[in-house]
Amino acid sequence: MKVLMLDAYNMIHRCRFRFGGGKETLEGWTMVYNFLNLLKATYQEYGADKIYFVLDGRPKARQEMFQDYKANRKIDKTDPEEVAYWENFRRQKKEIISIAKNHLPLTVAYHKDEEADDVIYYLSKNECSKDDEVIIVSSDTDYIQVINELDNVKLYNPIAKKYRNKTDYDYVSWKAMVGDRSDNIPGVPRIGKVTAEKILKNGSLSEKMLDQKFKDNYMIGYNLIKMRDLRSEKDNIEFWESSLNKTGLLEVIEKYEFKSLENNKYIEKFAILL
Repeated sequence: MKVLMLDAYNMIHRCRFRFGGGKETLEGWTMVYNFLNLLKATYQEYGADKIYFVLDGRPKARQEMFQDYKANRKIDKTDPEEVAYWENFRRQKKEIISIAKNHLPLTVAYHKDEEADDVIYYLSKNECSKDDEVIIVSSDTDYIQVINELDNVKLYNPIAKKYRNKTDYDYVSWKAMVGDRSDNIPGVPRIGKVTAEKILKNGSLSEKMLDQKFKDNYMIGYNLIKMRDLRSEKDNIEFWESSLNKTGLLEVIEKYEFKSLENNKYIEKFAILL
């Protein structure tokens, strides 16, 4: 089987930046329009037998480890434009998830206390056969640790439009030293990308770990970046499995006045791909 793992929120955020249509109002639904087009293009490109659409839960364990994890992702509530922008984003995100659960040929997966990265890692390793071709679609580089471990898994970067390569060093150790600004992971002071790679390739990490300050910073990053083993949590992963609901999808298209999707017979073209 060919199995696609879609990092749902990564995909939804990309829909903010694609040209779209819908009602020409301040309260438009451009992200929803973009999502429908992007999903069809994804099916067209891969022709997968099964597609998981994996949602993010609250990163409970990581926030307990490090309270500043992703603490940089805050909305400036004193800026009315920014507040309105993100309220609009959440409104459309909620609608996209509802459409995915009810009208599209997807398996939506969600754990309320775990991130999509960890759920995708669990699904790739434990729910897919080693004979399956698994493709993770995300611009998030943390998935490199998955392709390093599992030979039947590929990682496609939809922004660069190419597959990422395995690394010939421990990616988790490398990123633990470098850090990750987007997730507010500090890394080890004065260790950059090139230096981190050299440390791993020349075998000097064990020597560096004798320095307690280095070790403390390294272990914070390592434990935050390393994918979590969710086998004990498998019963708490929720699934919504749906097939293509032509009637429901047409109602969505008509409701939001996506005229171009009606005119090009989007639903019929989408159905042919399945």
